[in-house]
Amino acid sequence: MSKRVLVIMLVALNLALLAGLILSTYTPPQAFAQGLNRSGEYLLVAAKAEQTNDAIYLVDLRTRQLHAFRSTFPRAGGEPIRVALIHSRDLVRDFGGVH
Repeated sequence: MSKRVLVIMLVALNLALLAGLILSTYTPPQAFAQGLNRSGEYLLVAAKAEQTNDAIYLVDLRTRQLHAFRSTFPRAGGEPIRVALIHSRDLVRDFGGVH
């Protein structure tokens, strides 16, 4: 086996080990939401709506409705962030009365 073939095999082995290291240490991004030990009748979840804009989902457990809020976008620098109700859904109607 020539020296050149040996160097190419070692480089390939190092690249394979590097790929394995990267794949074994990757963790998907965390989702932040309110835990199950809630104190009220609402759940609040934040999610990415677009690449540069987020959405807030509010679940009213008493009335079983889902409300979606988004900030106004685009906005000029220094302008305050305004959050508006985008849409509401009746979860009982949407899911056929499943409790």
